[in-house]
Amino acid sequence: MAKLFGLLSSATLYARSLGVFYYVFAALEKALDEALQQGAADVALFERPLKGGLYRAPGFRTDLEYLLGKDWEAKCGPKSQALKDYEAYLASLPAANPRLLIVHAYTQHLAAASGGQQIKRWARRFFELPEDRGTAAFDYPGESNNTLRTQFKSALDEWGRGLSAEEVDQLVAEHVGAFRRNNAVMRAFPIPAHAVLLGVMRVVPPGARLVLLGLLGLLLGLVLSWAKRQGFIS
Repeated sequence: MAKLFGLLSSATLYARSLGVFYYVFAALEKALDEALQQGAADVALFERPLKGGLYRAPGFRTDLEYLLGKDWEAKCGPKSQALKDYEAYLASLPAANPRLLIVHAYTQHLAAASGGQQIKRWARRFFELPEDRGTAAFDYPGESNNTLRTQFKSALDEWGRGLSAEEVDQLVAEHVGAFRRNNAVMRAFPIPAHAVLLGVMRVVPPGARLVLLGLLGLLLGLVLSWAKRQGFIS
């Protein structure tokens, strides 16, 4: 969460983070398409909400070109090893175990359809974006995000009723793994500490900022006190 706030400290930092998400969604959606082309029956149950509006890679690319220009890839810099590993893992699933892609779609696409709406509001507010530019990754011009989420969850419930306990356990483990991979990708994205603080100050309502600064001061005092007791500082 702290890193998310840091992304809101500047339009450039926010835009570069979109590049990371673009690569993840592009790899996932390519893998989903491959699984569908290969006739993966499990994945086909989710084709309607996915193809009907949940796919996000085109929107991320549109935002990147608007915010950073046609050379956005160069401005985003090289991919981290964590990102490369996640891309490679997703690319392996259509052949290895296509049903696991559903877990990653649940993790990524439903997060964009829910929490992404708050990110869109913050981005438009803090970076003074026009109503129709810069937030395509979180816009749903056809079916609403809530309708698409409901369709996906309904398909998930229907699919889940036919799974064994062992299969459910495998999917739960994959869900945990998806979060770990996602967190590794975000940890590898460099965000300065001052950017996190600035982002937090932007998000926190003005009336609560003094309270927040007081808490930060208290925390700093406790850390310094502990460091002195441990002999790290004199």
